[in-house]
Formats: sequence, C-alpha cells, structure tokens
Amino acid sequence: MQLLLGIVAGTAVGYLAPTWGRELGPLGVAFVKAMRMMVPPVLFCTIVEGIVRHGAARDTGATLLRSLLVFLAITVAALALGLGVALLLHPGRGLPLAPYAAAASALEHQFAGRYVTGPGDFLVRMVPDTLFSAFTAGDVLPILFVAALVGFGLLRIGEAGAPIVRAIEALTRLQFVIFGFLTRAAPVGAFGAIAYTVGTYGLVFLGSLGHLAAALALACALLVTLLLALVRMVTGIGPLLLLRTFRDELLIILGTSSTEVVLPRLIEKLEALGCPRSIVGLTVPLGYSLNLAGTAVYLVVATLFLADALGLALSPQRLATYLLVMLVTSKAAAGVTGSGFSALLLTLALLPDVPVGAAAMLIAVDRFLSEIRALTSASANVSASLLITRWAGALAPSPLAPARRE
Repeated sequence: MQLLLGIVAGTAVGYLAPTWGRELGPLGVAFVKAMRMMVPPVLFCTIVEGIVRHGAARDTGATLLRSLLVFLAITVAALALGLGVALLLHPGRGLPLAPYAAAASALEHQFAGRYVTGPGDFLVRMVPDTLFSAFTAGDVLPILFVAALVGFGLLRIGEAGAPIVRAIEALTRLQFVIFGFLTRAAPVGAFGAIAYTVGTYGLVFLGSLGHLAAALALACALLVTLLLALVRMVTGIGPLLLLRTFRDELLIILGTSSTEVVLPRLIEKLEALGCPRSIVGLTVPLGYSLNLAGTAVYLVVATLFLADALGLALSPQRLATYLLVMLVTSKAAAGVTGSGFSALLLTLALLPDVPVGAAAMLIAVDRFLSEIRALTSASANVSASLLITRWAGALAPSPLAPARRE
C-alpha cells in the first residue's frame, strides 16, 4: 500500500508540478544505488552457499545444466514472441518521429559503457583483474566466476572450510536484514523516480512512442502467460498464488524499474513455495545475467520498431542473423535500470542495418519500457526456478501451495 501511494503521489507531483518532479529524481537514484550496493555480496554469498548446500559437485553441475537449458528455452520463446508481435503490429511503420542524428552524440555520452563485443571479450570480462575487484566493478560475470571458484573450493577442502561456510551463512543473514532496512525506503524511491519521469516526459509519453510500449507490453504479457501456464501444469502452483506471494516485489520493481533490488526477497519467497535454498541460491542469481527474458523481447520489438520507423526492410535472412545475435546480447545486460537499452546499443553496433544513433529516439520512454522489461524478467526468473526445482524432483510441500501430484 505504501508503494502504491508513493507511485500515485509521484505521478501527481510530476504532472501538477513538473519542475519540482524533475528535482525529485535523486530520491529514486539514491534508492536504487543503495540496493545495488548490496547486490555483489548477496550474489557471492547465495551462490557459494547454494553450491555448498548442494553437496556434491556432480549435483551442482546437474542444476547448472538444467538452469542453462531452461534459460535458453525461455530466451528462445521470448525472441519468437517478440518477433511475432512486431511483425504483426509493425509499431514503427509510418510514425512521424523526429530525426535521430541530433541526439546521437547525447546518446553516446549518456550510455557509454563497457559492453561485450564477442566470445573472447565475454571470457576476458568474466575474469576479474583481482579477486576483490570482482565486487567493485559493478559487473555480474566476475562475481559469478569468483563465487563458483570459492564454492567448489570449499567443497574440495571439506571440514577445513566449515568456519568459512558458517561465516558466509552468517553474512548472508546479515545482508538479508540490511535489505529489509533498505526496502522500507522503497515508497520514497518510487515516489522520486515516478515524479521525475512524469515531470520530464509527461503522462502521454511522447505520443507515437506509445505504439512501441504497447507492442512490448503485449509480447511480454504473452510470454508471462505462457510461463505461468507451464508452471501451473508442471508444479500445480497457480498464477493467483504467485501474484499474492510476489505482489510486493512486483510493486518494488514497478517503482524502481530494476529486478536487482528484490533478489533476496525472491529467494526467500521461492523457499516458502517449496524450493530448496541449494537450488534457488544458484538459479536466481544466474537468472540475473542469463535469463533476462524482458530484455530479449525488448531487443526484437525495439529493433523492428526502429527499422519500420526509418523505412528499412530487413530480409528473413537478416532477421535470423539479428535473432542469433540477440540470443547472445540479451545475456550481456544485468538486472538493473537501463541495462536493456545498453544491450540494444550492443546489438545495433554489431550489425550495420539499423544505425546505432537511431536508438536515441527511445531514450525518452526507456524508463517506461524498463518497467515492462523488469517485470517480465522477474516473472521469468520465478518461473524458471520453480520449473528447475520440479525437474530436479526437489519441490517440497509448502503451506502456501496446494498439494501436488507426483
């Protein structure tokens, strides 16, 4: 309720007093930064704890393999649905969009960053310069790499590593408590973020760009519906139960446009639904880098939107090439605000058909699109964790969920 009040109040302030609304932007930025500062240690501890709790390395390898297969299947489904909706609706065709050349320099300045440029760069980026720089670089890949090394190393040394394991478990509990403290500020962060967005771009977000938002929302809704139906069929857990269980987290994501801020809460509530920590401690953090379904849908819809708006015709062969590239670039983003836009820039930079500078026309509405992406990715991660747990035969009875037939 506090989050809803924050979102409503932020919308009202941004609409009635846009100048003041724009000045409230730092509230949202500060909240997201406060939550993100906790993500590297939480990722590290949950992955290490998940590996150690899983016991044998063979079982952990099986969970990782199942996770990769499920993540790949969800990404392929996301790309297919995004392609189908974009080809059906053609949201960018005939739109009177302003020329993008003038905004190209601002685009490069605002979103300049370090992106993966190929398989070799992906490997190099995954390995940090030092053991500790993995926690300060602001990148997910080095943390995953270091956590895997530490987790398997603790398995190898056995009882000698027991004190370290207990320390990591205690640190995990401490971090979850800190997250609880920070989450209390979520209504304030959502208030500032929404007030800034509405004050800057208005309620009717730039007219014609609403076609893009509608197409993206439709494709994402279809994907989420498909995943929820699959979860219901496989686990017996229905959509209404999932909505009741994760409603607070979805509201936080709606207000902040970031899935990272609810990572510990997703793990806790998945455990309450019967998923063991040994599995969700791996699947949820991995999903933040490898299961960004919302970003995958966005890459297809946004690219075809830009192509239509610029009058560019992409042949079936070029579309197939784009889809293969997006299968990789959708993994190059993290679950933070704006990362989907960075993945779009990377995709356009790798292929010459749609100019990278054309993406400048999307900056104004990226905040709204980011909310759709984040909600979709969070739903995909919850669904994937439940499916992987059921595949492993480890879904335990839960007071929250109805009895399931084996």
